[in-house]
Amino acid sequence: LFKIGQEIISCLDFLKHVYGVFGFTFKLNLSTRPEKYLGKIELWNQAEKELEAALNGFGQPWVLNPGDGAFYGPKIDIQIQDALRRYHQCATIQLDFQLPERFNLTYVTGEGDERKRPVIVHRAILGSVERMIAILTESFGGKWPFWLSPRQAIVIPIGPKYDEYAQKVCCLKSK
Repeated sequence: LFKIGQEIISCLDFLKHVYGVFGFTFKLNLSTRPEKYLGKIELWNQAEKELEAALNGFGQPWVLNPGDGAFYGPKIDIQIQDALRRYHQCATIQLDFQLPERFNLTYVTGEGDERKRPVIVHRAILGSVERMIAILTESFGGKWPFWLSPRQAIVIPIGPKYDEYAQKVCCLKSK
């Protein structure tokens, strides 16, 4: 758990890159321990401190969202802004220290003399694919960027006498 900060910053950097490609701005929220949670409170406190330090190291503003974490660990929720300036929950980066314990997962340290319990980092950069497609569709108003468009080029003959030529061009395009 104590080396998680840089991994979280790497996840946030990747998220910033991906959302930048789409032209999205986003807000960050640190969601902490809910009322009903699993595990030891000391582990939760340490995990929340690690996420807070990573968010501070990332350098973008963030908001504390008390009690909204998952039952198995704290998380960073990311909301993106659509074309109508509304925010939607999409990405999430979650720490899970319950599953490794339940499955008795361990790893051998670099020194090879000690076994430690890992922490699982769940990261869903796009969130649900359906929600992301809906937000992209609305944001681009159906006018997809060239690289994302399902059809980059369409051949339309201007009259019946050009049908044969249009077919040849289509054949070239599909090669």
